[in-house]
Amino acid sequence: MALDLQTVGKAFGPIVQEYTWKDAALYAISLGAGRDDLGYLLDPTPKVLPTYGVIPTFDPVFDLLKATGGDLVTLLHSSQRTEIIRPFPHEGKMETTATIRGIYDMKIGAAVVIDTTTDVNGEATAGTTWTLLLRGEGGFGGERPPARLKIKPPANAAPDFSVEVPTLDNQALLYRLNGDINPIHADPKVAEAAGFDRPILHGLCFYGIAGRVALKELAGDDPSRFRALECLFAKPVMPGDTLVVEGFKLEPGKAAVTVTVKETGVKAIANCVFEYAE
Repeated sequence: MALDLQTVGKAFGPIVQEYTWKDAALYAISLGAGRDDLGYLLDPTPKVLPTYGVIPTFDPVFDLLKATGGDLVTLLHSSQRTEIIRPFPHEGKMETTATIRGIYDMKIGAAVVIDTTTDVNGEATAGTTWTLLLRGEGGFGGERPPARLKIKPPANAAPDFSVEVPTLDNQALLYRLNGDINPIHADPKVAEAAGFDRPILHGLCFYGIAGRVALKELAGDDPSRFRALECLFAKPVMPGDTLVVEGFKLEPGKAAVTVTVKETGVKAIANCVFEYAE
């Protein structure tokens, strides 16, 4: 099916969802939080990890993707940005709207860029930008996508932090309980059809792990100091891989972050910027 380019500018929402401290705690656990992270896990008022901002966007983003007519089996998540206006409270009513900013021709595929905004309890709280590649849908004569993020560690610089995070064999099955139920992360047949030998870990899972570690190491584990996290996804991660998250301060309030699969040395995230209040 050809892409419907008339969907550019199309909005969906607001989608209304309610969440409690249990939902926020589940999200933290799905990113590997444990006994050293009880501030995100214990009731009645845990902190909420800022990258929780992606959670209410799943439904409107994927409804818009379906509207484009693209084959979602070919979908690859190319990049993600999350900005926080104010910290998420431990519970509340979220209202999220998503808009297709553009559909761009990358020859090998079509890049769909979707922006979202989320209000919690009537107050502006978070915004996200998704870049999603529909492989095989390119070559339609459209404009090229905007320039990609280029934030890498300084050459030969030692990291300001380096943290190993093991993932579980069932990490994707745990993460999908947050609502990201794309079958490529759970169904072996769907993963095989997409070109993988088994289900892969959600990009937003290791994106969230990068954000969790960077917040702790550079911003005192204080969600009110989180400003934004933007990452390009370079290579897939398999559940059970050990991730090495490293950060390199670039200037006050800005750091480059990388995520490397320890077992292979392959960088799953090479271009990533974490912005925070000093």
